[in-house]
Amino acid sequence: MPAFHWKPLLFACLIVSIGQLSLGLVFPLLPWIGQDLTLTSDQTQLLVAIYLLGFGPSQLVYGPLSDVLGRRPVLLAGVMIALFGVALVIFKAESFSGLLLGRFIQGCGAGSVSVLARATIRDSYQKQNLAKAMTWLAIVAAFTPIMAPVIGGMVNHYLGWLSVFVLLIAYIALVWLLLVFSFRETLKTTGMPPSVKQLAGNYLSLFKDRHFLTFAGIGWINFAMVVLAISMMPYIMQVQLGISSDQYAMWAMVPACGLLLGGLLCQRLRPKLGTARMLQLAPLMQLVSAAVYVLAPLDPVWMSAAHFLLAMTNGIAFPCAQSMLLVPYGEKAGTVSALSGACQMVAASVISHCLLQMGISQPWHLGAVLLSAAFLGIVLVNLGVRSESGRQASLELSQP
Repeated sequence: MPAFHWKPLLFACLIVSIGQLSLGLVFPLLPWIGQDLTLTSDQTQLLVAIYLLGFGPSQLVYGPLSDVLGRRPVLLAGVMIALFGVALVIFKAESFSGLLLGRFIQGCGAGSVSVLARATIRDSYQKQNLAKAMTWLAIVAAFTPIMAPVIGGMVNHYLGWLSVFVLLIAYIALVWLLLVFSFRETLKTTGMPPSVKQLAGNYLSLFKDRHFLTFAGIGWINFAMVVLAISMMPYIMQVQLGISSDQYAMWAMVPACGLLLGGLLCQRLRPKLGTARMLQLAPLMQLVSAAVYVLAPLDPVWMSAAHFLLAMTNGIAFPCAQSMLLVPYGEKAGTVSALSGACQMVAASVISHCLLQMGISQPWHLGAVLLSAAFLGIVLVNLGVRSESGRQASLELSQP
């Protein structure tokens, strides 16, 4: 196996952290934004939903563009758009419509980071190194939005919620400067830009591909559950249980540790058990998390324990699903990452917003949703594993 080079992975982790921090830092601010601007909880949740609606579909543009123009110019342009969106949030902080517009623009720009982080990993690594790099990237991608509420809660407690966006714009600007001076193009060859008809055909063919639908679908479900849980936990912990913003920031470290543990277990056990078996373990753990939310008393320890198990599940499921998803596609990594990421964000936005509009607010409500997601996850994992086994068998038979 060739030596593992860390530099492309480190850049990919920096890139993907922009989008995840832009999401996770905002969750603990929602009750305080609502209080300052006299908004309902449903209205403040729109600050999350509209970011995801910009983040998701924009990836459908960034992915194919990066396959044609290269990763670097498309990435730099996208991050600059995200910077503009955060600046608008800061300067229009007194207006709810201004906040929504800024968050949407921020999401449209940040859509570049998710798809291009994965595409640059696919460009830079092969075989086992690809699985290792994708696992670490997925840990960062999933760990950041869970750890971000810790940072957001602490900054909000001492400096106010607007200071969180000032911190965010400073971080994004720093990463953009690092990319300008140090990031090199990872795509070795570029092609002619596809027509709209060709692009639509490429996306349609992926929707007909069982391999894509199963492994991408696992990521969509897991991310939607993570977003739903992170959206609800500030209200459960701060409103229903009455803990302060800085106390919530400390409790938010518990699921962050769960996600880290899940990722480390994945790194340790995946080479021994195989990616497919690790992926089959994830929905079973999600069932346990659902049971705790449904049956446990309303207490910070039990709620954090349930969130810990959910985060640990995602730390195992997401990297395994993503590494298995991208392996067969090679030069189409940008397009595949774009469609997968777009659907993931749109699904998370629509599912979480619709459930919250339906009045989901109690821990047992969340547990019931997780229970349904776990059973669906079991079905998708088994379909995906069978699909992968059939693909491998076909390849072996076709070899002379």
